[in-house]
Amino acid sequence: MNAPTPKSLVIRRVQGEVEFHHVDMMQVMHNSQYLRFFEKGRLSLLEEVVPLSWAVEHRFATPVVMNHCDYLAPARFGDRLVITTRHRKLQRWTGKFVFDHSMSNARTKVELARGRTAITVIDFETGRLVKELPEDIWGRYRELS
Repeated sequence: MNAPTPKSLVIRRVQGEVEFHHVDMMQVMHNSQYLRFFEKGRLSLLEEVVPLSWAVEHRFATPVVMNHCDYLAPARFGDRLVITTRHRKLQRWTGKFVFDHSMSNARTKVELARGRTAITVIDFETGRLVKELPEDIWGRYRELS
């Protein structure tokens, strides 16, 4: 597989903190919460291409069609997190966008989880896959760096 060129790889970093409602009685973050932090990373990038206001106005939805997470070490109550999201830009619309995620402890730099998410784009009213993305969306997408 060819390595992505610097222009084709888009990287975003967001921060978060493990809060009380994220943890179990052992003060370890529940496994489902990792996907919520991955979502923060994905949305930080996606909002640049398909702003929520635009999506609502044009009746577009971007449902998740695949989530995967490898849990490497526990995140604990009070930990500050860095979520790094990477996306390899498409040359043409293939029906889905794929995002790779890494979550690390901001203080120790230990990687806590690694994952992948895929989304698609559907017409909100019909529930059908959008086979061709509008040019203004592609324009914003091509400008990602």
